[in-house]
Amino acid sequence: MESNQNETLFSSSTPSFTDLPETPAEHSVSEDYHFWAEETVLAQPSAEAETAVFSESPAVTPAEPVETGERSGKKRGRFLKKFFGGIAAAICFGAFAGAAFFGVRHAYSYFFPEKTDVYESILNGNEPTPYRPNITIAATALSPTGDMDASETVSKVVEQTMPSMVSIKAVYTTTSYFFGRPYTEESEGGGSGIIVGSNDNDLLIATNYHVIEDTSSLQVILADNTSHTVTVKGSDPDADLAILALPFSDLTEDTLSKIDIAVLGDSDSSKIGQMVIAIGNALGYGPSVTVGYLSAKDREVTIEGNDMILLQTNAAINAGNSGGALLNTKGEVIGINNAKLSSTDIEGICFAIPISMATPILDDLMTREILSDEEKGYLGVSLNELDPSIFRLYNWPEGVYVNSVSKDSAAEKAGIYPGDIITHVNGVKVTTANQLINAVTSHRYGTVIEVTLQRINEGKFTEYTFSVTLQQNPELQSSQNRK
Repeated sequence: MESNQNETLFSSSTPSFTDLPETPAEHSVSEDYHFWAEETVLAQPSAEAETAVFSESPAVTPAEPVETGERSGKKRGRFLKKFFGGIAAAICFGAFAGAAFFGVRHAYSYFFPEKTDVYESILNGNEPTPYRPNITIAATALSPTGDMDASETVSKVVEQTMPSMVSIKAVYTTTSYFFGRPYTEESEGGGSGIIVGSNDNDLLIATNYHVIEDTSSLQVILADNTSHTVTVKGSDPDADLAILALPFSDLTEDTLSKIDIAVLGDSDSSKIGQMVIAIGNALGYGPSVTVGYLSAKDREVTIEGNDMILLQTNAAINAGNSGGALLNTKGEVIGINNAKLSSTDIEGICFAIPISMATPILDDLMTREILSDEEKGYLGVSLNELDPSIFRLYNWPEGVYVNSVSKDSAAEKAGIYPGDIITHVNGVKVTTANQLINAVTSHRYGTVIEVTLQRINEGKFTEYTFSVTLQQNPELQSSQNRK
């Protein structure tokens, strides 16, 4: 295995003990590199050299002591000359080095006075202080938009919209059977509502159909805490919407000054992730506020067998919030709260009817009269509830299939035939028999309505619109004549 880079570098720069010379003699192969001991040894003449020298020179006798003395004196002179020369060179080198040191130190002190103080402190044995550059840090400037307090935004929205919110108290009648005998029981419940409009006689309040279903009496509590009896003006079970009517004659001027009509927004233009606010009569305690975000749009949800397209939010929606408002931060209603998923495995999945889908239905419900059964309009058709898969299988337009038409009925006189698929009444889409029945019976007999349908013509569906004058239900008319 190849060694890594660090191992390679280490081995190339650090000799092992086996690479070192065993004796100083091994280094004599290099003329530029010598140990000081080698120089000392090489400065001393060998015995053979001394013999050669003395053998070439004339013989010296004791009678000539001067020659011996002159040789020894010259050796001492050369030694002293070298000795004092070395000392002089060392003194010159020391003087030059000292001058250079003090010169460099003086120049460094001149150009870097702050660091010089630190070094002087260290030399004197004092604890050095950390070096701090002379830099001034400016404070961070605040954003020109100011303080964006989300809670303040919510408070302003709540203050602005609360006059258009109502709490609903209902008495529900339920029938149970014991050994075949019916027993009727009454229970109390509650919900929420939104003031969405008015006409000449009534204040109109939107809520969910399931809030008013099977009720024997209904009351609303307004923003000034006054309680008033209301009636159901119109309802649409499949859309889970209803309109309640509160007569102006029951309201004082003081109450009218403290309530308002809500502003309906556009749920189609709302964006996932934007803040939303839910207001409703949670658990019957009165108006309460929860905050969250728009989690999703166009959620397909089945509620008690009814398929709906809803907004999803994580704003808490509890029992009693049904029929209340889901608001954006502008204070506009973008949804009507109607459902939540509840389980130990689920948290924060709640739903609201998109206001863009609810508005045309609410507009239709608000224009309806409060009618008795004898006063309600009659179309005169028999309807067939077909499975939606059949419409998809044959590529039929979505609507209500007409199975048969009664003779001399309003439908026959208008030109409606068996096999037609009714898609709209007065521009409002209908996809179930209940929706069509509610759309027709919400009008007084004698009223002219617009019925839009699809009919097969030359092998393909063609759209037609008919003006239909509603009749009175023949069965109710005959019973009324008998009275």
